[in-house]
Amino acid sequence: MKDRFLIDSNVLVYAFDEAEKHKKERARELLKRAVNEGGCCLSAQNLSEFHSVVTGNIERKISPEKSLEIITDFGRNFSIFNYGGNTVIEAINTQLIYKAPYWDALIAATMKENGVKIIYTEDEKGFKNMPWLTVINPFK
Repeated sequence: MKDRFLIDSNVLVYAFDEAEKHKKERARELLKRAVNEGGCCLSAQNLSEFHSVVTGNIERKISPEKSLEIITDFGRNFSIFNYGGNTVIEAINTQLIYKAPYWDALIAATMKENGVKIIYTEDEKGFKNMPWLTVINPFK
């Protein structure tokens, strides 16, 4: 893991989702390696999506307080990228050119803006046509 990479929201969620034991193990292993070896980046969008899902959309929800603690730890261990208006414009262009879902295009635009070319995600379809990205599904 020497190159910088981004771990997508779905992988972050699986690391804390009790319903998906196999995926939880794989996601936690990836996060542990990311902490130990460095190079991991997240988007502010990933943090927001993570919080929304783990506090409301999984079977065994996490309290907002616990989510805050986890997100704070992410911030201590990983680079967090924000995005602005120009990133949104790039995301819309990416959506139009590559027929990607907007939220995936926003993550891709944030990555492109910050020189990150590798994404670990279960959502291969949303990112597969973007020529500057290497998409790795950690669950295969």
